[in-house]
Amino acid sequence: MLRELFHLARHAPGVLLLKQRVDHVELYETVMKRADDAGLAERRRTLANGLVGDVLEVGCGTGFMFEYYPAAAKVRAIDIDDAFLEVARRRTTPNIEVMLADAQALPFSDASFDAVVSSLVFCSIPDAGRALAEARRVLRPGGEMRMIEHVVSDRPLARTLMRAVDPLWVWINEQGCHMDRDTLAQVRTTFGEVSIEHFQIYSNGLPAFPMCSLRATKTAYTDC
Repeated sequence: MLRELFHLARHAPGVLLLKQRVDHVELYETVMKRADDAGLAERRRTLANGLVGDVLEVGCGTGFMFEYYPAAAKVRAIDIDDAFLEVARRRTTPNIEVMLADAQALPFSDASFDAVVSSLVFCSIPDAGRALAEARRVLRPGGEMRMIEHVVSDRPLARTLMRAVDPLWVWINEQGCHMDRDTLAQVRTTFGEVSIEHFQIYSNGLPAFPMCSLRATKTAYTDC
């Protein structure tokens, strides 16, 4: 955790300076590009690998996931930010459609999708538990929730420090991103059994928070 806090302290001034020069879209683009160059791109590729049928991407941002979706996947990508979606539309392919929508109140019928995908999204949704419940609702029985998230540390001291520093981090990033979200626990509450792969990336401007890839399946024996 000391390494992570040092990383945050080291790069916070640069992020603050960048914020003064660019709008929130360019700030997002810059940070995500650095993360992808540091290894997140390969994680995105793995996240989308093998997807077929109807796929919902929650919080697509400016479309960094789009290039990794197989042609066999019919993707509906949503975000709540019009400015992000304007950029995302430039990255669409014939099998991807983008639309303005709130992950906390999805405008889709129950059991509409074979998979729901998100990448670094649930750290910033105001009511992440509600959004996960919505994702589960629109999944068909047997459908997968696939996620890449940075999460709160499972070590007591590190967890306490992350919660203490979180208000500063939210102020710095201005993207609504929290460092103290226990997304793993929320996914387990919503879906039950979860497959987890922990990993880490280090890049200029992106604090080295604990990261993981998560997969959970909506069983055929639970209510929508």
